[in-house]
Amino acid sequence: MLTRRLARLLLAAVTLVGTTVITLVQVSPAAADDCLQYVETSPGVWDYVNTCTGDDGGDDGDDGGSGGDDGGSTEPECYLGREDIFNYDWSYCDGDLSCYVYSPPPTAPTPDDWPEKPAGTPDDAVYAVLTCFTQPPEEDVVIYENMWLEPPEDVINWEQEAIQAFGQLVAPDFDLAFNPPARSYVTLDTWYWADGASDAELTGTSAAGLVAIATPERLEVQPGDGSSTLNCPFSVTQSDACTYVYEKASVNGTATVDGDPAYAGQARLVYTVRFELNGEVMEIDGAPAVFETPWEDTPIPVAEIQAIVEDE
Repeated sequence: MLTRRLARLLLAAVTLVGTTVITLVQVSPAAADDCLQYVETSPGVWDYVNTCTGDDGGDDGDDGGSGGDDGGSTEPECYLGREDIFNYDWSYCDGDLSCYVYSPPPTAPTPDDWPEKPAGTPDDAVYAVLTCFTQPPEEDVVIYENMWLEPPEDVINWEQEAIQAFGQLVAPDFDLAFNPPARSYVTLDTWYWADGASDAELTGTSAAGLVAIATPERLEVQPGDGSSTLNCPFSVTQSDACTYVYEKASVNGTATVDGDPAYAGQARLVYTVRFELNGEVMEIDGAPAVFETPWEDTPIPVAEIQAIVEDE
């Protein structure tokens, strides 16, 4: 009977409240009332909430929940302290029992570790373990069951949404420009910038409306002479914000310009990434934090200035 009740444990609905995404999961549908809810207030952060108020007829039975700031803030009438102590995924009261669920359990965290699914089990079902205790101080284990739970259909995986939004970011087309134009010279400053790019933010949006926003961070330049990569300000117009001095002419360079040897210069743009939903920043574990454009190649010929001194 308990297994049949828990087959409905992950009945879920996604609701937008203001700018916060709330995921409600009915925890104990077979209990005396339906007040006990488990609420995802932000990605991966869950809170145990009583959604019934004492004044509006919420039956203060054995399944009473702990409330937030809005009405009905009675504590659960069973002890649920083991959830935080042992990092259970969620907990609920079932009469005078304190029940805890791992889904999946720490001993079998990935599908490769799960036992074989019984015939007729949905392909997307998640392996779970239920343990129910009597109340303190005894806390005897009276129920220990393995089960398969269907994940809520409408629960949003924000890490996946972040990866999807990140994938919608489009790198701008640009060329690595340099000055002096056409040819640089030993001992003189060479300026670099990303010609054709802009300093505007880039955006990409997921199916659930999560927006990835890439903010310009820096211009990276490889001069091509074997020196280290330069980390420069985000330069998209000609200026001396990104400079380098070549010590040798490009006679042994691996690139060519009009048949003459040149250094194989490269550049890319680097952005920092944040994620927003309805204008509010979301912190998402596992989400990418940096967006980099592909390296753009530019041959850079470098010559030496010959000085001729004539005797009078």
